[in-house]
Amino acid sequence: MTKGKILICDDEVEIQQFLRRLLEARGHNVECFGAGAALLKALEEMEGALPDLVLVDAKMPGIDGLEVLRRIKAGYGDLCVVLMSAFATVRNAVEAMKLGAHDYLIKPFCAEDIYALVDTVVERSRLVAENRSLKAEIRRRFDPEQVIFQSQAFRNVFTLAKRVATSAASVLILGESGTGKELIASTIHYSSPRREERILTINCAAITDTLLESQLFGHVKGSFTGAVANHRGLVEEANRGSLFLDEIGDLSPALQAKILRLLQEKEFMPVGATKVRHADVRFIAATNKNLEKEVARGSFREDLFYRLNVVTLDLPPLRERREDIPLLAEHFVRKYAARPEQRLGAETLALLRRYPWPGNVRELENTMEMAVILCDGDEISPAFLPSKITSGGSEEFVPPQGDLSLEDVERMYIEQVFRQTGFHKVKTSEILGIARKTLDRKLAQYEIDKG
Repeated sequence: MTKGKILICDDEVEIQQFLRRLLEARGHNVECFGAGAALLKALEEMEGALPDLVLVDAKMPGIDGLEVLRRIKAGYGDLCVVLMSAFATVRNAVEAMKLGAHDYLIKPFCAEDIYALVDTVVERSRLVAENRSLKAEIRRRFDPEQVIFQSQAFRNVFTLAKRVATSAASVLILGESGTGKELIASTIHYSSPRREERILTINCAAITDTLLESQLFGHVKGSFTGAVANHRGLVEEANRGSLFLDEIGDLSPALQAKILRLLQEKEFMPVGATKVRHADVRFIAATNKNLEKEVARGSFREDLFYRLNVVTLDLPPLRERREDIPLLAEHFVRKYAARPEQRLGAETLALLRRYPWPGNVRELENTMEMAVILCDGDEISPAFLPSKITSGGSEEFVPPQGDLSLEDVERMYIEQVFRQTGFHKVKTSEILGIARKTLDRKLAQYEIDKG
């Protein structure tokens, strides 16, 4: 049972003593006051170390319970307040609830009523505090000002991302796999007025259409086999926050229509539901497909494309921002190193800068993690790098020249990584950062095989 800090305000000493005895026996820290003014003064002096619960008598000389409640809610909005009264009326109870009271207790009350109420409130207070702490930790870990780069190519994208963050516009992020599309989506969210709410992510290519619809919009009990309870989807969970739809180019036509409706009308319907629900969600989408070509083919809705494509951010591949490679590599070494003394040697850094990184930043991170694990000394030498990086030979991915589409580059990249892994699909999908199902589909689409 969670122990809490509880303040009691009642002009009857017997009530104070009764409640103190009950709650201290359960391990709670209890402080009593005989007047509303004394309670409010004590709250002012607590300097942030607020209690989990305040129990206030509704009828007291001087400042009565309703006024105490009003002032507490004005100054300490999240603080949980319960009013107590021996002269309860429906009107008083309704007014108390309108002012923000958690509950309204009628005197006399028994011990079990108090125990049940206090246990629920203290546990709620603990969960709220944990949630607040987790949000602060997430914000601390993802500070847009700490994103690592020095290249002008990435700076242009990053600056534009922060500029559009303050608006409510939908954003479409383009780029090869592993270039940091989710990082830019997080930069937009945490630089926006929605930063106190959640950003949720879903990979549209990783799961089947039926499951994806349920994950996005939720479902009601009994809507399909296995739906044993109501389920809130990501759209509802992300209300007032942001939703990052990765690989949006893989959405089916039916789901495209439902996303379009949500973008236009801010309304959606869970699977099996009969009533429309509403959600205020900021959409950030990403794809490594050429959506204009998909629109021309008829596989992607033109109206949805223009709804998503209010602002487009095109992420440069790592081979076009080589000055960022040493900074990123050293960051990943610090992230994974078992000892702070571990560092990259000069020859190792030179090889890292020379390699074209077909898997972009994700491949660089995986390489540094492996090197840190293998290295038993302080300096990470070329011996701890994969042969494809140290050989400088034919295993390198040569950046394509000429007027090639993003789709052409993707095909060449997938083919090269598939060959480098010895046609190992699991390793290939890990390097590419895509689901195995997506890899199989793309291998078939581009007619790539072991031959």
